[in-house]
Amino acid sequence: MPSLPLPSSSKPTEKLIVCLWMIFCFLVLSYKLGEVPPYHADENFYVESSLSMLESGDYITPVYHEKKRFAKPILYYWMVVSSYEIFGISLASARLPSVLFGVLSIGLVFLLGCRFFGSRVGLFSAFILPSIYLHFQISRWSTTDMALSFFVLIALYFFVLLFQTNFQKNIYAYLFYLSLGLGFMVKGPPAILIPGLTALGFLIATKRKSWFVDLRVGKGLIILLIIIVPWFAAMLGVHGEEFKNHIVGNEIKNRLVHDTPFSFYYIGVLFRYQLPWSLFFLFAALKQFGFLGFFSKKGIKLGERLKDFLGNINRHIKLLFKEDNEPVLFCYIWIFVCLILFTLLRVEHSRYMLPSCAAVAILTGRLFAGIEKNSAESSEFGFKVSTVITFIILLVSSLLTGIGVFIFDSIPAELFILPVLLFSGALALAFCSRSDLPLVFPIALVLTLTMASLSGDVLPHVSRYPMKKFASHINQGKFKGPIAIYKLGSHRARLGILTGRMVVKLNSPEEVEEFLTTKQKIYLVIKESDWEKDFSKRDMKIIKKDQIGSKTRIKSREIKDLLDVEKLGKVLSSTENIYFMSNK
Repeated sequence: MPSLPLPSSSKPTEKLIVCLWMIFCFLVLSYKLGEVPPYHADENFYVESSLSMLESGDYITPVYHEKKRFAKPILYYWMVVSSYEIFGISLASARLPSVLFGVLSIGLVFLLGCRFFGSRVGLFSAFILPSIYLHFQISRWSTTDMALSFFVLIALYFFVLLFQTNFQKNIYAYLFYLSLGLGFMVKGPPAILIPGLTALGFLIATKRKSWFVDLRVGKGLIILLIIIVPWFAAMLGVHGEEFKNHIVGNEIKNRLVHDTPFSFYYIGVLFRYQLPWSLFFLFAALKQFGFLGFFSKKGIKLGERLKDFLGNINRHIKLLFKEDNEPVLFCYIWIFVCLILFTLLRVEHSRYMLPSCAAVAILTGRLFAGIEKNSAESSEFGFKVSTVITFIILLVSSLLTGIGVFIFDSIPAELFILPVLLFSGALALAFCSRSDLPLVFPIALVLTLTMASLSGDVLPHVSRYPMKKFASHINQGKFKGPIAIYKLGSHRARLGILTGRMVVKLNSPEEVEEFLTTKQKIYLVIKESDWEKDFSKRDMKIIKKDQIGSKTRIKSREIKDLLDVEKLGKVLSSTENIYFMSNK
């Protein structure tokens, strides 16, 4: 894995461009950060538990819904608490650590791409990474996933530095283990398994027999123990058997022993959550492993064609193990480790593939850098197909969002930006593909701006951002009493994330009656129709009203009526009232 030099400062430096791009991405990822509708219920854990830490002064034991939460180590909670302390208590503050790790990952993938293939690949990789949907979206969630991905990436970066110095510099080995330990304290074993198995697999594949000595495993274990043991020992001392039983039962046994069948779920995640880049990555992978070109040969019998095809694949795989191709081998091992590890665990969450995004970005960046050097490769069928499909995706998306803008009534001006962005991206892609200009920059720019507009403007408007008005009242009054929500599904998580408070979900009239039987001040969120039907005789005061989109059932004979834009607009815009009520 030869060490390639960083770009010289005499050029229009890629390092400066990446720094500017990182600043731009920070602004884009932070755009209306507190306004982004909560998408993931897991945000509840870190928003509420961190606020509880701040208020109680107990910074050792996370508490969620008034119960101790042992599911994750402590480090990410401390990050959110620190953000609260510095920037004030808000949803934006809770999400800010993920934004920072998402931006720092851009710089890291640039450095790693430079180390592997040169500055041009590093530059392209840095532009691709934040425009991958999985990376962009999770950078705006207050969950552990982006921090985990960052520590996996930086651990692998230090391993690469260690390898390129022929394992002579101890500092890189120690920083490698430091990164593993910090990652473990964010999300546990995956922070060690992903980079550890990737490094080990690479060393075995490259026949490095002295890997145990080279990696300073003994000293590394000491570093890991120094980082990991103190909090776990403190928790065991404070909570004893309760903590031990949770770790052994829920976190080890239940994650390894269950009846979930094996599936190819993560292969689908690797493809669909990284569109349109995954189209180019797929082309690069098929080309790398020798799958392309042989079925176009004419005048060859099927048996001979198949024999040549398999022989070509075998030759291409062997080429991966040559010294010049070791960086490519490393990236593919990195992706395969993520795929195999989480497939074996059989727990299906798309965000688990986030640590592989950097490897996909680097390999895709390498494809574009190769085409830039040899423009003839851009005329290859697979690359043309990827480009055309990307153009169609952008064009069709611009048309659909444009139609959507005109269907809804009272559209804010900023929503018109989305179809304009997508259409501009399609035009820029068409222009660049004809003029041999790099496609990476316009695609990356359009995708990042599109995702910011979609999550910051469009989705809040379409979903009417329910619970925001109620959450503002709770936060302004610093209310700490019981809060409940009746038959509103995911809105319980929304209100919990927005307030950082425990919100109870009630599912039956009996549960509501029991909740209302109290002398202390309480809040209840309920649909107007449910209140009028079952509880109208109750003495409750309506504090605020809001609206949510109603789920309209459309009969089969009514489907053709939706071709009428006016009728379709009414269906999509239909709402029902919800009450925010209190007993005092």
